Amino acid sequence: MNDLNTQKPFNAAADQAAQLITHLQGVTQALAAVRQQSEVFGIILNDALEALQGIAGTVLLVQDNRLYVAARRGHDEASVWQDGTLSDSRPGPDVLCSNTPLFFSGSGDLVRAYPQLEVHSGGVAAVASAVLPMVEDGQPLGVIVLDFREPHDFTHDEERFLLTLAGQCALALDRVRLSGSLERQVQGRTAELEAFVRFTELADGETDVLALAAHAGEVLSLLFPGCTSGYYALEDGAWKLKVYSRDLEADPDLLASLKAGLPLDTPVFAQSAQTGGPVFVEGWNPDKEQIAQTGAYQSVGTYPLSVSGSIQAVFVVGRRDTPHWTAHQRAVFHSVGRSLKLALERTEQTRQLKLQRDMLQASNEELEAFTYSVSHDLRTPVRHIIGFGGLLRRSLPGPLSEKTERYFGVIEAAAVHLNQLIDGILEISRTSRQPLKVGSVDLCRLVEMVRKELSAAAPDRHFSWKVAELPVVTGDADLLRRVVMALLSNAVKYTRTREQAVIEIWAEEQPQSWTVLVRDNGIGFGPQYQGKLFTMFQRLHHQEEYEGAGVDLANARRIVTRHGGTVMAQGRPGVGATFGFTLPKVAVQHEKTAL
Repeated sequence: MNDLNTQKPFNAAADQAAQLITHLQGVTQALAAVRQQSEVFGIILNDALEALQGIAGTVLLVQDNRLYVAARRGHDEASVWQDGTLSDSRPGPDVLCSNTPLFFSGSGDLVRAYPQLEVHSGGVAAVASAVLPMVEDGQPLGVIVLDFREPHDFTHDEERFLLTLAGQCALALDRVRLSGSLERQVQGRTAELEAFVRFTELADGETDVLALAAHAGEVLSLLFPGCTSGYYALEDGAWKLKVYSRDLEADPDLLASLKAGLPLDTPVFAQSAQTGGPVFVEGWNPDKEQIAQTGAYQSVGTYPLSVSGSIQAVFVVGRRDTPHWTAHQRAVFHSVGRSLKLALERTEQTRQLKLQRDMLQASNEELEAFTYSVSHDLRTPVRHIIGFGGLLRRSLPGPLSEKTERYFGVIEAAAVHLNQLIDGILEISRTSRQPLKVGSVDLCRLVEMVRKELSAAAPDRHFSWKVAELPVVTGDADLLRRVVMALLSNAVKYTRTREQAVIEIWAEEQPQSWTVLVRDNGIGFGPQYQGKLFTMFQRLHHQEEYEGAGVDLANARRIVTRHGGTVMAQGRPGVGATFGFTLPKVAVQHEKTAL
């Protein structure tokens, strides 16, 4: 009988130990899967209380040298477990300091150990309590408190269960915190990368450096929260603030002084100008740096922006939160500053190109106006030469001598040639001023029309036309007709000494363009003249041999250039010549100025 009585407590203890082990296994598995602090709190306040049949529980976490209540169950606001500092004489700070749990088994044990606890907290202590530290790698994380309605003698198995539970909860909380910290870092880096991508996209196409400086300030405000940014331009012998972050508006006096300008020898600006690179000032001292009203800043970074080796502006960032610059922060600021520098160089290049373009356009307009005016003014004296020359011939008694006839012939031929030159000048002028009417142009049809016209104009000539399949191109049909006419009439003219003129026309396709070529078996030309054939009034033969004003090929070059193409010529004396032009396959987006 005595053996049976002894066996019952033993069996009960064994059953309790088995139940605690089962609970602990379930808690451990559950804690291994948590991702949020609230999930850890739920496991503590549910499973632990259920295992030991407690009535209430509290979880307090450490933050900034304080313990604050993170979660409760079964307590009202009158609980003795309240927020406090880690230096308080309370059970929570004490178990964290010693990393040893406290167990208060009977009624009044907790109050006797801490007489001021109820007074300071305004609450009423439970009959029994267990206060467990959560510590990981020597760092205090928080405290678990379990309260009981009846006196509770904590068995060795229960104490081991609670200590293991506290350790597992500390491990889970530390893992959740590290995971949250890593996630925040990833989110921060992702936001930083996205901001950089947006800024880079803007920097690639932005030519307004002031607008880009504003965007740079916005990017840095994301990367360095609370920072002040400013773009200072060199103006009237001072560094004047031109673009700035909105936080400067809160200090009107400082903003006004920065807009008015800082002296060139201001230390941080002078150092940037001297080194030509970024300057990072740690432990900012407004007196030493000679910029008043900047005592709120702890560190400053400057990036000089130069054009052709001359510093034109400085981008500045001031930070209030830290006196130091990390390597990563320096690299970020350097990247933003470099983008601004490239934008400033691009802006200056754009300004110079625009200035040159405007000057060239004005010069071309003046030249065209002058050409048009002179050409028209020359008409009258040419008409007078031809008209009065004819009157003079008829007024002389005849018959005229051979010499006199020759003199009149020279005068008339010179006047006709001069008239042709005037026509050529007017044609060039009209071609330059005529806007392009871009559309699809069937070169086969265009060449056929020109070929028939030239053949009809020389009925006594024998031509062998060899025309291959030609493409449909994009351009101005009327102007391209003049190009084709110039090349084919050139071939017709310089094959007149051949019994049969052979003229070949074909096209060659490149990935982005078409090349149209015209080859003849005429008199050809030497390679030394290859670069002169498309020049105004350039002639290789005497007027008596081959007529013309030397304008058509020059006009063709101008038309092709306006279409975004090029012209070419090759020849051999006595063998023949090949002339051609290229046209881009895409539509003409803008016109290039022909020089």
